[in-house]
This record gives sequence, structure tokens and C-alpha cells, in this order.
Amino acid sequence: MLPESTVITGSGLKSMSLKIAGLFLLERNIMVLSRAGIKRISLILSEEEENFFNNNILKHIRNAEAEIALMSGKIPSDGSIVIPSNVFIQQHNITEHETYFRKNRKNLEPVYNDDLFIVEDQSACRKAEKKISEYIIKNTGGYIAQKINKRISIPISLRLTPTRIHPNYLTVFNMIIGLLSSFFIFMAASDNYSPQAIYTFMVLGGFLFQAASVLDGVDGEVAKFTLKVSKIGGWLDTFSDNTTLILFLVSNSWLFYTKMGGMISLITIIVLFAGLGIMLGSIVSYLRKYSDSGSLVAYDKEFLQKLPETDRLVTFALKMKYITKKEMFSIFFFLFAFTGRIYYIIPMAAFVLLAASVILVIINRRYMESFAEKRNS
Repeated sequence: MLPESTVITGSGLKSMSLKIAGLFLLERNIMVLSRAGIKRISLILSEEEENFFNNNILKHIRNAEAEIALMSGKIPSDGSIVIPSNVFIQQHNITEHETYFRKNRKNLEPVYNDDLFIVEDQSACRKAEKKISEYIIKNTGGYIAQKINKRISIPISLRLTPTRIHPNYLTVFNMIIGLLSSFFIFMAASDNYSPQAIYTFMVLGGFLFQAASVLDGVDGEVAKFTLKVSKIGGWLDTFSDNTTLILFLVSNSWLFYTKMGGMISLITIIVLFAGLGIMLGSIVSYLRKYSDSGSLVAYDKEFLQKLPETDRLVTFALKMKYITKKEMFSIFFFLFAFTGRIYYIIPMAAFVLLAASVILVIINRRYMESFAEKRNS
């Protein structure tokens, strides 16, 4: 069982002024402990450390869910987790405390290793940031996201964290880039421009859509680095992602129809958006009823990945999910843009989304209610 209280002891003013991803060490540890479920955090600090805490840290932790108090005297032997203020910890270190902590009388003290260590200088801060980055990449699904997108987005995120910018502003900025991509595709559908201009519009549209896909990770990464993850942020990110995707599909569908014409192209477009609507509806239905997250990723991690592997439909859905992810779509759109026939991807997208929607509807009907009952029991 997770202890309810933690005692943080001071480790010197020099250590307290060090930062990991824009957060003071003590500030970060308080937020990590609070998010891990610790109810009470007691601080044993020197007078200098206390002044630094009141002037530099207190204003940033007012939203912490844990009760935070300064205390004096000896460390109580009451079964608390006891850590120095300059230790590097991550949330999973606390939730899996049996692995990362050992008993000293009644209290728990850290077992120092390559993942949980003391931070005394800037090189240790960089090591800690690298550890957080590796954890983010490890828990990101999809080869393209891990090997390409995250290699670009994480360095950008680390540059932004010292500014303390709220992740939601980054979500809105990324949404604007996505909207611009759709704008250029709409421009390409016009007959008022030369063939060279139309080709340029297609390439710009594909490039900006790919850029939005890469930068899509920045808001979430900044939220994880600065411990500002929230359900509202998750829903905003979901809204941004899907608005960008839908408008890009709308613009490409219009381009497809203006170039191809005919009833077949119209039916293809209807199938495309019917499949997309059903697929998103299936995912959002789960999130609203059974999840604390507003992110579409939660449907995969909390639901799909926990279903029986013996079910061939579930196995197929888990394999197919990478095809329907935005990072995969964006690569295809970007590459097709250079052919001057970016709209050719619409029939392929229609087929994939229709298949995905049918599969998710069947899986949801087969497992969702029983899965929720089992989880709540």
C-alpha cells in the first residue's frame, strides 16, 4: 500500500536552485509526489532553504493536491517516505515504491540507482531530463512517433519548459499550423492559379500537416516535463488533433472531387467521413464513460491493450491502429503532396477508416460493458 505521507529534508541552497526541465528540484519532487497520490508532504528545511522555498517555489505548487507543511525537529518514524530535496524521482518510482524504496525501521528510504539518484550539478540535471525523455519515448506507441517525431519534438519541448508556458497554448498554436495546411489545400482546388502555384500549395499543405503531426507531441511533452497534465488539456489536445485531421480531410476531399468529379468520388468521400465519425464516436464513448483521460491514446492503453490476445479481431485491431494514427496519415499525405496528386490518398483513407470503424464497433459491443464491470469490481 502506498504511504500517505512523505518527509522531504533539505540538501542545501545550491541544490535547491538547480532545475530539471524548468522546475526547481524541490518543486518538481512535490508535484511528482502529489500526482502519485501522496496526501501529506512535510518539509524539514534550514532557514535559508525555507526563505528560498517561500520566495521561489511556493507560488508554483499552489495547485498540488497534497497537503504541504513546513516542520521542524526530527524525522517522525511513522511509515513515511523520506527523501532529500535533491533526489530525482519519477511518478512510477513512487507508485512502484516496493521496487525503488527500502525500509529503515518504519520509514521508507530510496534505493539509489541509475533511475533514482541525487542531483548535485547541471550534468545530473541533464541526465534527469534524458531519463524523462526516454520514459516518454518508451511509452509512445508507433514506430514513426518514436523514431522520427519524438526525436524532433522532445528537444523543442525541453527548450520551451524554462519559459513555463502552459501546454494548452502550444496545443492552440499547433492547431493553427494544422488549419493553415488545410487552407493551402483549399487554395490548390481553385482554378485561379497556375499549375506551378497549385503544386506549391499542395506541397505546403502536406508539409504543414506533417509539421503539425510532429509538433503535436510538444504540448503533451511539455505537460509531462512540467507536470501540468490534466484532463482538460487532454480533451483540448483531442479536439485540436481531430479538428486538424477533419479539416485536412475535408480540404483534400474537396480537392479530390474538383479534380476527379463524378458520383464515385462523392460516394468515396461519404464513406470516408462516415468511417471517421463512427471510429471517433466509438473511442469518445469509452473516454466519456470509463476513462479519466481526455486523450484518444487512453482508449488504446486502458482498453484495447487489456483485451484478450486470443481474440483475432483484437489482435488485428492492435496491429491496424498504427495505420489509422495521425503520424502515419501525415507521412502519406506529405509524400503524396510531392506527386502533385495529394488527393489520391482519399480513396485509401476511406477504405482504412471504414474497416477501422466496423472493427471498433464490434469490439466495443463485445467487451466494453464487461470490461468496465470487471475493472470496477
